[in-house]
Amino acid sequence: MNAGLVVMGVGIALVLTLLGATLALAVFRIVRGPTILDRMIGSDLVLTTVLVVIAAAMVIRRDLTAIPVLVVIAATSVFATVAVARAVTPSSDPSDEGTDVTIPERSES
Repeated sequence: MNAGLVVMGVGIALVLTLLGATLALAVFRIVRGPTILDRMIGSDLVLTTVLVVIAAAMVIRRDLTAIPVLVVIAATSVFATVAVARAVTPSSDPSDEGTDVTIPERSES
């Protein structure tokens, strides 16, 4: 067996192991929370990890057909982040009478 193939195989295994650990930690952050911003960071990390896995597969296969998939996933991630950021930011509208944004995880009782 060629030494270059062995090194490539070990490198691929290492990268996939690290990406798997990243994915597991991101899912843990989503499940654990406790706020919606923590969950958004976790979901951004999951989408970024998926992007990296798809991009690494494209490099290994030397095939560029998955680029539209990468663009759609990246756009979804950006739009979701902006939507959550707008939802948790207090309004500057004077008709809101100074009410604060309520966070769904914290109920006032």
